[in-house]
Amino acid sequence: MGGKHYIDNEKFEELIRLYKKDPQSYETELFELFDLLISNILVGFSFKLDEDDAKQECFLLILKTLKNFDPDRGNAFNYFTTVILNNLKLLYTKDKKYAEKIEGYININKDLLDS
Repeated sequence: MGGKHYIDNEKFEELIRLYKKDPQSYETELFELFDLLISNILVGFSFKLDEDDAKQECFLLILKTLKNFDPDRGNAFNYFTTVILNNLKLLYTKDKKYAEKIEGYININKDLLDS
């Protein structure tokens, strides 16, 4: 994802700081940036997930982790990219295992019906 981020990290961190003080006033603008970040990660890594479900899961995780973000320990762009990417990997793996399990059951039942 290269040197120049599509999200200005300074603006992103400022919005997070303002949001923590006054969530109502900054929620829309901040979560538009999170939506952009999630969308670009979904597309950039070609995750085969339901986009709406994946976004909803990511937003829930962001809401839980937002209060723990400390700009003195790393920049917001990298921090939230990592949080989102790890969550999407988890969702993808969970979906893939579930699909394989269902396919296994279908094959077992098919074999039983064929015999």
